[in-house]
Amino acid sequence: MQNIQTLQEFLAASGAQYRFFDLGRRVLKMDKSLFEKVEANQVPYPYPLQRHAWFGVLFWDPNNSHQHHIWFLKLPLDEQGYLSLAARDDLLRRALDQLGNAIISNQQEDPGHVSTPQKSRELKDNPWSYTPRQDKMATFHAKALVELKHPGSQYLTPTLTYLNQPEQFSQWQHIGLQGIADLCARCAEPAISKQLVKHLSQLPSEVMIPLLHGLENETINLALSQAVVSCAKQGAADNTTLAAAIRGLSGSVDKQIQKQYIIDTLNTYQKAPVSIEILVAVSGRAWDNLTDANVALLFLEALATNDAGQDAFNQVLTDVLFMPIVGQCIRQAFRAPERSEALATAIGNFLSTVH
Repeated sequence: MQNIQTLQEFLAASGAQYRFFDLGRRVLKMDKSLFEKVEANQVPYPYPLQRHAWFGVLFWDPNNSHQHHIWFLKLPLDEQGYLSLAARDDLLRRALDQLGNAIISNQQEDPGHVSTPQKSRELKDNPWSYTPRQDKMATFHAKALVELKHPGSQYLTPTLTYLNQPEQFSQWQHIGLQGIADLCARCAEPAISKQLVKHLSQLPSEVMIPLLHGLENETINLALSQAVVSCAKQGAADNTTLAAAIRGLSGSVDKQIQKQYIIDTLNTYQKAPVSIEILVAVSGRAWDNLTDANVALLFLEALATNDAGQDAFNQVLTDVLFMPIVGQCIRQAFRAPERSEALATAIGNFLSTVH
C-alpha cells in the first residue's frame, strides 16, 4: 500500500470495479484514461466549476454488483485548471488511514476479493467529500443502475406508464425526480426514445422542463434532438423553456442542430436583452459551442446586454475563461474587430474588476 500514489491506484488495489463521473455541470462518465491524465497533471480538469473538480466515484465488487459504493468528491483546481495534488494527496492519505488496513487484510486473505465491507468504505469526516444537489443525486443514481446493469428504480415504471398515456398528462403530480432521471438515463432504449420523441413537446411544463434538464446528461439521437427543439417552438415559449431546450440539446449527436438553435436564440439580443438563464445554459451545459469563433462572439454580444447587467456579465465571463479551450476562444473573441461598442464597454468594466 505504501506505493499507492493516486486515487486510481487506491481503487485498483481494492480489487473493485470503478467508474468516474463528473458532476459539476452535467453528469458525465469520465474515461479512466482521462482521469489518469488529470491525476498526473498532464491535462487540466475538463469540466471545472467554481474552480473545483466535482466528481463521483462508483465502485463495486466484480462478483456482486449489488455491493456497490459511492464517493462524492470536490477537489480544488489551480489557476490553470489543473488538479491540486496537495488536496488529492490529503484525500488519499485520509482514505488510506481509514480504509488501507482493511484492504491489506482482505487482499492477503483473498487477493481476488473486493476488500472492505460497506461501513468501512465510507469516507468519514472527510473535508473533500460533499453532498450533491437532489437532481444531481437522482441522475447519478439512475446512471449507476445502468452502469451496474440493474433495473431502474421503483419510480421508473409509473413514469413510463404516464408517458405512454397522453390522456393522463394533466395528472403529473405523482411524477417524481428519480423517475424522470431513470427515464432519461435509459433514453437510448428504442421503446423509451420512441415515446419521448412522440410526446415530449406535448407534456405540461412541470414535467417537460425536468425532462429537458435530465436529457442534458445523456447522448440523444437526431429524432429526440428534433423533439427537444420542438418544445421551444410551442407557442410563445418562455425563457425557462428556451434555456431548458439548450440544456436538453447539450448531449445531442447532431452538433449542427444544437449550434443552430443556440445561434437562433442568441440572435434575439438584437431585439431585446437575452435572459441570463439562457446564457448560463449555453456556458454551463453547451459550452463546446463556444469553441466556434462566430458563436463565441455572438455569445459575448448577448452577454454584454443581458437582462441581469454587468455583474452577471462578470460572473459568467469569469466562469468560461477558466474552462480549458473555451477560455482561449473567448479571449480571441475579445479582440474581434467587429465587436460592438456595448461589448467593448462590458469587457472594459470587467477588466477593471480583475486584480
